[in-house]
Amino acid sequence: MEHKTSYRPRVSRETRLLLTAGVAAIAVLWVLARIRFQDQPVSSNPVPSVLAQLNSGVKFDSLASEIAALQTRLRPWLTALEIPSETPAPGSASRMVALRLRDNLAIALLPAGASVAERSRGDVQALDPASRLAVIRVPGPLTAPLPIAWRPDRSREPRYVAVSEIALTSVSARPAFLGSLVPTENAVWPGQVWAVPSGSDMTPGSFIFTIDAELIGLVVATASGMVIVPGETVLAEGGRLLDRPERIAGTVGIEVQPLTAPIESITGAHTGVVVTWLDRDGPASGALMAGDVIEAIDGRDLTSRREWDARIARLSAGDMLALRLRRRGETFRISVEARPSAAAPGSDTLGLTLRARVGVGAEVTGIQSATAGSRAGLAVGDVITLFGDIRAPTPAQIRRSFASSREGDRVMVAVTRGETHLVTVLGR
Repeated sequence: MEHKTSYRPRVSRETRLLLTAGVAAIAVLWVLARIRFQDQPVSSNPVPSVLAQLNSGVKFDSLASEIAALQTRLRPWLTALEIPSETPAPGSASRMVALRLRDNLAIALLPAGASVAERSRGDVQALDPASRLAVIRVPGPLTAPLPIAWRPDRSREPRYVAVSEIALTSVSARPAFLGSLVPTENAVWPGQVWAVPSGSDMTPGSFIFTIDAELIGLVVATASGMVIVPGETVLAEGGRLLDRPERIAGTVGIEVQPLTAPIESITGAHTGVVVTWLDRDGPASGALMAGDVIEAIDGRDLTSRREWDARIARLSAGDMLALRLRRRGETFRISVEARPSAAAPGSDTLGLTLRARVGVGAEVTGIQSATAGSRAGLAVGDVITLFGDIRAPTPAQIRRSFASSREGDRVMVAVTRGETHLVTVLGR
């Protein structure tokens, strides 16, 4: 009689080692997950628990509820403002988001063309003319402590953030993906700002928050793209504006342009701005001349035209400017005391600083508040291509034409702003 035995396949040593390694790996993952996620309950089956814990980021299906909860937390801090806009663009927006700073006071970034003449009505309490950050009176008290400023330890990592925006008469928050924050310098703001990728869905004037309601910062448009001014800087600048005593705006009567390669070759300068015009009755008359290169101001080298513009915009009467000049290869130093600006609140002066764009017109490089230029809604960077009947007007032609006008006279002005062409009316 034949005896039958059951066949039992032999498991190889390599297979046993592989299975043992797999079990050990799962056990190690489970232990690591318990250390990393101690607040989550222990699962009887560790495999799905480990996989879920290791992928515990915010999901798209829960992002809406996250933002809705965040919006409730942001409501005491954010408010919608409307400042009259005098920009010549049809239908231009004048509504903005403001962040409460103190009882009845908030900070906001005024858009180009927003009327700062509202200060005479008491709405705008303080304004930095270089950055256009303003402290504005708003109704109602602050009902919650100020938000905590976010301090990143990994700024280049991608993340979801909440962006404030106007929704009818209130402020809402929407999610946005931020690929990275790259530290960079900006002449207008102290310390570092963060450059954001060009494709980021950000609007200038918006406040950015983390999902945990920490203030990341304020979105600002610059010549090189969008940047975010850190929340700590924004809050500090708002407090500085509010506590700073009001001073009379000053001027030194100088117009400049960026340094070009041909002028570098003649003067020997490698940094700075070039003097293009001097007010013959101004404080710098006789000390400077057209063609001089201003290499440094107050001991700091001028690496861009923007640095000069920021300092001049913040100039107060009585301020002393220490300038280092280069003329025909020689360097010398002078001091210039700023005088009160000719424009006063509600004045009928032109209030524009202009530089020639040969064959095109006159570019606006500075605007004094509450003047004919500001009331017309002109903005820094605009190019005036038509002034009344004058085509491609020079700065001198615009000044002479305006000076010869009488009270109540109005003139049609054509403006190129970036790639947009606009028309406005300028009057005394």
